[in-house]
Amino acid sequence: MGFKKLEKRLERIEYLLEYLSREIETIKGILGLAGEGILAPIEGSIRTQRVITESYRRILSLEKIIREGRIKDKISREILRILVYIGPMNISQITRELKKRRGRASRRIVSEKLRKLKGIGIIELEERGREKVYRYVLDRKCSEKDK
Repeated sequence: MGFKKLEKRLERIEYLLEYLSREIETIKGILGLAGEGILAPIEGSIRTQRVITESYRRILSLEKIIREGRIKDKISREILRILVYIGPMNISQITRELKKRRGRASRRIVSEKLRKLKGIGIIELEERGREKVYRYVLDRKCSEKDK
């Protein structure tokens, strides 16, 4: 199935989840239910489905960038996959995960690749106290190709 079809399906699912949320709020208003109540499990399921849909959207976005050839470097592609599939991580965590997948990894090379990816707008750096955490940025266009 192509990217366009998958994107359309994700948009439809997101629309339906939003519609269900509004309908539940309407029902709660009519019945005079406030806060957590008998509809809480349904609301929880909708929240869960939104998280899953967002995960699919990140994966689809990344795979599209990779297939379009915007990221030529194998190490950078693997770093992006780590950030998309696992989530935000610091350099040490990324290096360990990369080592598991490739058999070897250098913190210096990972740092260099992260700097390039940040420079082209695919990842962001978030400082949490003294820790620097990198995360994939959904739907950003590359302004230049990774070399």
